Amino acid sequence: ELRDLDKQLSKLNTLRGINTGELYTIRGKFKTLARDYGMPFMAWYWCVWMSTAALTYGAIEAGGIDAMALIAKSDTYTGFDLVNKVDPTMGTIGITLVFNEMLEPLRLPIVVVTTKPVVDTIFPKNY
Repeated sequence: ELRDLDKQLSKLNTLRGINTGELYTIRGKFKTLARDYGMPFMAWYWCVWMSTAALTYGAIEAGGIDAMALIAKSDTYTGFDLVNKVDPTMGTIGITLVFNEMLEPLRLPIVVVTTKPVVDTIFPKNY
C-alpha cells in the first residue's frame, strides 16, 4: 500500500510540475531532483563539485598561473590591497574557488542530466 501511495504522490508531483512549468526549466528540474532524490542527489552534486575544484586547482598549478598576479590585477580595479595580505597558497585556493564557481553554469546541467542514472546505479531502490 505504501508503494502505491509513493507512485501516486510521484505522479501528482510530476503533474504539478508540468502545470506550473517547473519541469521546463533547469532550476525546476534541479528542485525536482533535490525533492525526489534528496541526500543521494546532494552527495552526487558534492562529488561533481569537488572533482571540478580539484581539476581546476590542478590546471592552475600545472599551467603555471600566478594567483598573486591575478589578485594584484583585481586590486587595481577594486582599490584593495589584498596582494600584501594573502598567503600565496591561500591565494591559489581562492582563485580556484572563484574559477570553480564560474564553472557552475556548465556543471549544473551535467549534474541534472546525470543524477538519475548515477543515483539509481549507486543506490538502487529495494522495492
